[in-house]
Order: sequence, then structure tokens, then C-alpha cells
Amino acid sequence: MRREEAVRRWLPRALRIAGCLLVPWIVALGLSVHRFGARNLANSWIWLDVIEVFALFLLAHLVRRRHPATSPVASATAVLLAMDAFFDLWSAHRGSDYRLAQVLAYAAELPSALLLAALSWYALPWAAGRTAHP
Repeated sequence: MRREEAVRRWLPRALRIAGCLLVPWIVALGLSVHRFGARNLANSWIWLDVIEVFALFLLAHLVRRRHPATSPVASATAVLLAMDAFFDLWSAHRGSDYRLAQVLAYAAELPSALLLAALSWYALPWAAGRTAHP
């Protein structure tokens, strides 16, 4: 089996799983918003995570089809995840909130952003209509 076939098989599944794993986190954030009031950064984090879920599902679809839009969508999603990690670390309070932000940033968001940046590079030939990677 060629490497690209393997990637096109497991990566869409991994992206869908990652999107599904974000849904309970979004629900937890949504339930915690009432603690802080309706107008605060928590609402922004909820919508950022919703956008991330949408982007991950879209990317899974694009990768499976080797769509030309895979590279820019992967790049944009990588930026979203890196931005999410940055603002989570920047806005977290001391103590357990900050430790949780560190774990999520360093174990999930930043490695995922790096993977998607690599995917963006890997998928560039798809945008150019070429079948083989340079």
C-alpha cells in the first residue's frame, strides 16, 4: 500500500474523531458560561471550538477526496488550533485552569496544528492538479 493511500484512509477518520472529541468540550464550556455571565471570553471560546469542529469535519471530507482546497483549509485549521492554544494559555487563571490549558495546548492543540501544517504542505500538489508529491 502506498503512503498516500494510507494517509487518505486513516487521516479523515482521525480528523472526524478529533472533531467528535471537541463536542463534549463545547458542551462543558457552554454549561460553564452561566458562571461568568453572558458577555465574556467564554462565549468566544465556544464559537472558536465550533468553528474548529466544522473545519476538522470539512478537512476530513477534503482529504478523502484529494480535493484541491485541502491545503488552504488545513493551513487555516492549523492557525485556528495554534491561536486557540495561545489564547487558552494567555487567558487561563492560575492553578488548575492554567494546568488544563497547558495540557490541552501541548498535548493536543499544538501537535494537531503541526500535523495540519504538514498536511497543508503535503497536499499542495493536489491544488496544482499533480498526482505525485514533488
